[in-house]
Amino acid sequence: MRPTPTPVRPGHRDVLGVPLLLALVAAAIAWVLGGHLAAAALVTLAAYEIALSVDNAVPMAGVAGRLHPRTRAVFLTAGLFVGVVVMRLLVPPLAVATAGGEELADTTADIVTDPTSYAADLAAIRPELAGFGGVFLWMVFSEFLVNAERKDRPLWIAPLERPFYRLRRPRLVQFSMAAVLAAAAAAVAADHRDVALAGAAGIAGYALVKLGARHVLTHALAVVAERALAVFLLLEVLDGAYSFSDSGTGLPAWERLAIGVAGVSIGAVFLVRLTRRLDAVEALKRYEHLPAGAAYALGALGALLWLSLLTPVPAPVAAWFGAVVIGAALVSSLVRNHRRGRPLRGADLPAQRHGGSRSASRRR
Repeated sequence: MRPTPTPVRPGHRDVLGVPLLLALVAAAIAWVLGGHLAAAALVTLAAYEIALSVDNAVPMAGVAGRLHPRTRAVFLTAGLFVGVVVMRLLVPPLAVATAGGEELADTTADIVTDPTSYAADLAAIRPELAGFGGVFLWMVFSEFLVNAERKDRPLWIAPLERPFYRLRRPRLVQFSMAAVLAAAAAAVAADHRDVALAGAAGIAGYALVKLGARHVLTHALAVVAERALAVFLLLEVLDGAYSFSDSGTGLPAWERLAIGVAGVSIGAVFLVRLTRRLDAVEALKRYEHLPAGAAYALGALGALLWLSLLTPVPAPVAAWFGAVVIGAALVSSLVRNHRRGRPLRGADLPAQRHGGSRSASRRR
């Protein structure tokens, strides 16, 4: 049985209103302190983070639905915000240090003191990161396809999803397909050996994450980590749009660091508020194709990472493409509900879902 939602929830107007207000205030401060380049960089990064939060909020709402009410209340406020900000700021230097065989402290220092060197290190290992990320995100996406618990849920893209329900050994097929795709990506890459090793590391990394995510709290941390990695791969690997690696703005190191922290924080505020909204209206139950949309968005990102081994892929395309996929899943869910006679009604809104109105909504 799903835990009772926390009573205090943001309204639909506050979900985007507060982050936009924060973005405007932060952009004004950046303009005063660093000029129009600083303000433009902050707005761009905040827009990327907000766009990607549309995709990330869906699995976060799914995690929230599995938590105890008190734990869920913490997760949907400070826990999710702090977790997202820490992971988003930690993943870039950790990924570069790991792939480049450097000390994490040195890589972190380069971000602030020598961004040109950090950008060069990142550019040198981008093929390996694309190979790792493509396989890792494929594993996350294919987990959705082979998940036996989904067999009693509606299909979204039935011709693709139905064959996976009939597999006798779905996990074996999942890992085998990942190995084949990793080998294909390595074959087309310039550095075959390094990309192949990165693909193997992506499979191993996924397996380790899943082994440690059997408890509900570690599962929540695993989902946050997966999404932080996905955002990093999109913004850093596809075209280096993330402010820490963009060394061409001419901004001082402290301004670049402040812009990065502010942009990530604004995106985290939007993610928290959107996740709370989705949890409040039980969106994953009412709009049944949303989990599929989130999974397909990650699958598309994995494919774009593999494509980046052959040709540059603009990050804005991938960022907004994920939001479009989620929008398509929402629209198809609304159509499905309409055909079944389940349109969204006023009693479904958070302010009216307590007491008798909630019981009435259940009877519907």
